[in-house]
Amino acid sequence: MPEAAARPKNIPRNLKPYFLCFLVKGAQWNETEGGEDVMTAQLAFLREQVEWRRYKLTGPVIDGGEIVGFSIVEAASAEAALELASQDPAVVAGRVAVRILPAVLPALDGLKVEY
Repeated sequence: MPEAAARPKNIPRNLKPYFLCFLVKGAQWNETEGGEDVMTAQLAFLREQVEWRRYKLTGPVIDGGEIVGFSIVEAASAEAALELASQDPAVVAGRVAVRILPAVLPALDGLKVEY
């Protein structure tokens, strides 16, 4: 039997596929009417996704650029990650839009977010 190829020593053993979800300023980004309601609903949505372990972590991007938030999503496919992220109340309201990118990261199963 041929020898198995050696794993490069600088690559983590516990890699797992995830999707990076970037929230970018949407068409209604500057809309102020109902802003508190959208933010309250969005924060509840994000917490729910983290508690259900669909989102491994999530947070704002605060440099003032086009990207205003991100999440690391565990999903079966990019389409499933996009479908889930598109349910975010801020996305539904047009305040932000979603960009999904596949990524391979060390497993985040042990990551704990506290509320």
